Amino acid sequence: MKDDILSSLLETAELKVLTFDIHHRTEMNYRKNIIKEFYMMTYVRKGSAKLRVQNQIYDIDPGTVIFIPPHLEYDQYKDNDEETEFLWWNFTYKIQNVVDVLPLLRIPYIYPLKNHKKFEAVFDEFILTRTRGGYIPNIILQKAKSLELLYLLLDNAFENVHVVDTRQQSHSFLSILLKIVSQPEASFSLPDLAKELHMNPTYVSNHFKEMFGKSPILLHREIKIEKAKSLLKIQEMNITEISTSLGFNDIQTFTRLFKKYTGISPSQYKGLFNKNF
Repeated sequence: MKDDILSSLLETAELKVLTFDIHHRTEMNYRKNIIKEFYMMTYVRKGSAKLRVQNQIYDIDPGTVIFIPPHLEYDQYKDNDEETEFLWWNFTYKIQNVVDVLPLLRIPYIYPLKNHKKFEAVFDEFILTRTRGGYIPNIILQKAKSLELLYLLLDNAFENVHVVDTRQQSHSFLSILLKIVSQPEASFSLPDLAKELHMNPTYVSNHFKEMFGKSPILLHREIKIEKAKSLLKIQEMNITEISTSLGFNDIQTFTRLFKKYTGISPSQYKGLFNKNF
């Protein structure tokens, strides 16, 4: 049952690749790096390097994947002058641009890639998509290749991956998370969620925040706003219809909350994407 919930969450997540490239380095000395807003995955095709996380030093040999999550301090460096080829990309994998789903899995910082030839071939095809920027189907191809890369990386990582918690309690909180992300139009209250779990409301809020980074009510509000932003971009619904579809009792409440999170009103935001504005 827990795997079914986790699968449902992953199905709703969106992969966004921020940047990607292939680098050839004969020297490297990145000290006390911290990535704040995205994940970095690096693959070594040839050569070698070192990775230090906390007090552990890892040897990075050909065929090795490096997985660096946000807010982790790390050192990546070379201790020889041979050329090392790095295939790397920075990305996010979130639901409604709010919920980061990868922390639900304990992906190791470094692990070998068994199907490395396939991965290398797909990454080379991924790189080639940048040379055809004006070709419309290329957008679909680039997205397809990025998802294939993520599949190949996670398929190998899953041999060393464990769900964040195997207790029934974790299953209950995952169920609440799935309910929140799949029903942006609903109205949830902390007492109601706590009653469903047969737990104290304060405990539910604190433990949910510990697991997912935000309280359930705050998370649900942010998802509502992100959904509103998506609908405003599409232009097919007016602001009143969007407000109603997201469960707001009146447009004033919707406008006030939207402006609190974005700094501008829904009408101003809609105008940014209106070609005739």
